[in-house]
Amino acid sequence: MKTIKSLFASFSLKAEFAARRGKLYRIAYSWCHDPALADDLVQETIYKAIKNASGLRDVGTLDSWLYRILYNCWHDHLRVKDRNVEFVEMHDNKQVDQPENYHQSQIVRRVRSAVEQLPLQLREVVTLADFGGFSYAQIAEITGVPVGTVMSRLYRARQNLKQQLLAFGTDEKSEFKLRRVK
Repeated sequence: MKTIKSLFASFSLKAEFAARRGKLYRIAYSWCHDPALADDLVQETIYKAIKNASGLRDVGTLDSWLYRILYNCWHDHLRVKDRNVEFVEMHDNKQVDQPENYHQSQIVRRVRSAVEQLPLQLREVVTLADFGGFSYAQIAEITGVPVGTVMSRLYRARQNLKQQLLAFGTDEKSEFKLRRVK
């Protein structure tokens, strides 16, 4: 009976990991800007999570635990390759004929470019907070830094993004203006 329960728990946990794969991929991609590398990081994360599933004490902390594994895999990759993150210019291959969709894609392109230009530590924190939806405490647990450091990095990242995007909105060449929204 115990074997059946553990087998059921194992399948249930694997389903939980699979359900979070898309979100893990988006965060990994925002860090590395390489689809193949992001996929590799997610696969390695899920592999390590399945392998070490017995180490998870509370299912309520599953997200933080998974993202901590992803964070460690990312930093392992950087250590092994002994290199810094390369900035890759992103192109929108899906050219849309409708002007409003074109303008929206230009804004999305500009935001992505602004996030790519952030230093790695700021980019990690802002993507976990704004793309991943994690709290300060969860980000501190994932990145292994104090909550105050998370807060200051997030503040600096958002200020940097704000300056970049407001400068873009006031550009004379820009056909549209960005507006502040509270």
